[in-house]
Amino acid sequence: MKDKMNYEDFVWFMLSEEDKTTIRSITYWFKVIDLDDNRIITPHEMEYFYEEQVHRLEYLNHEPILFVDLLCQMNDLVRPSFEGHFAFEEIKRVK
Repeated sequence: MKDKMNYEDFVWFMLSEEDKTTIRSITYWFKVIDLDDNRIITPHEMEYFYEEQVHRLEYLNHEPILFVDLLCQMNDLVRPSFEGHFAFEEIKRVK
């Protein structure tokens, strides 16, 4: 079943959640966020996940970072060849 997490999926999730600095972890989370599987994370894909986090932060009475500010920080960190669009290889090279 594609909508369920099996044991192997759960193990990869836990390993990737525990240490996000490994190539395997970066690959795992990139695949989660890359909704159309084109090996580029776009602002649209990022915003899809961002919205859920905003609701959680608001529920906890925390002020969320504006999405445009988050996107600007990502552009400064990754320095993608096309602003706002993050290729797997570009993210992988960030230490």
